[in-house]
Amino acid sequence: MGDVNAISRGMAAPSHGEWQCRLAAVAWGEGNRIVGNESYEVNSNSGTISSLLDISTGSVVAVVGCGGKTSLIELVAAQSIEKKVLVTATTKTFPMISEGVILCDTLKSSVRHEPRKGIQCLGQYNQRNSKLEALPEHILAEMIPHYDIVFMEADGSRWLPCKGWRADEPVVPYYCTHTVGVVTMNALGKAATGDIVHHLPEFLTLTGLREGETITGQALEDMVCKPAGMFKGSVGQRYLLVNQVENDDTPSAAVSFLQTIKTKYPGRFKRLVYGSVHRDIWYEV
Repeated sequence: MGDVNAISRGMAAPSHGEWQCRLAAVAWGEGNRIVGNESYEVNSNSGTISSLLDISTGSVVAVVGCGGKTSLIELVAAQSIEKKVLVTATTKTFPMISEGVILCDTLKSSVRHEPRKGIQCLGQYNQRNSKLEALPEHILAEMIPHYDIVFMEADGSRWLPCKGWRADEPVVPYYCTHTVGVVTMNALGKAATGDIVHHLPEFLTLTGLREGETITGQALEDMVCKPAGMFKGSVGQRYLLVNQVENDDTPSAAVSFLQTIKTKYPGRFKRLVYGSVHRDIWYEV
């Protein structure tokens, strides 16, 4: 493994070539999980998101959709820190630069890395976009059995709340045990434009909307549930998660959306969950 150096959230990213496998000490607070400068309180009444997603030893989880995939992966990885956890991507993701995370950002360092207890983030750093890109498919497949739990960012949305999928998206490997779809209600009532939707032409085809028309609950349902939508090519158990429900007094849109899907698509999803990655408070519908 490469040199071991202390890193933390908020540091400037080193230039390409300096990225090697690095490690920082884990910090824990009383009753809280502390990752860098962020603290997530666990709501004991609703349980952790890891329990609602049935994350356990042997889980290989692909996360797709739009509305907090990277943050969700960081959260569930932190909840599994006592195991050997791999965080990676089949597309692109930002490096996980957090306390206690080993980061390997070249093919050579990723292949040479020996799995150990805790979180390790592996991929190939692209200096042009400051992202980790996917390891070769066959190499990633060989790594999987050596970790207890694997989280993969398997989709991209450029921070936009809606998306249409091209023919080669999302990228969910055949060996996954879970496909977790992330969606947000933040686009409801907004116009279907390129400022709101990633891959707008595909989204319009998927939903039947015309450019500039209002995004409705039906459009979001189509985005999630149609064969060419979010779960296209999904593998393993399917989970749908509505994120960014930040106010306990206003979850009605998320609840209504998930109840509609539960009624119209019985048995399609193992669990339907809504809540907030930021607060780590979750509820099952």
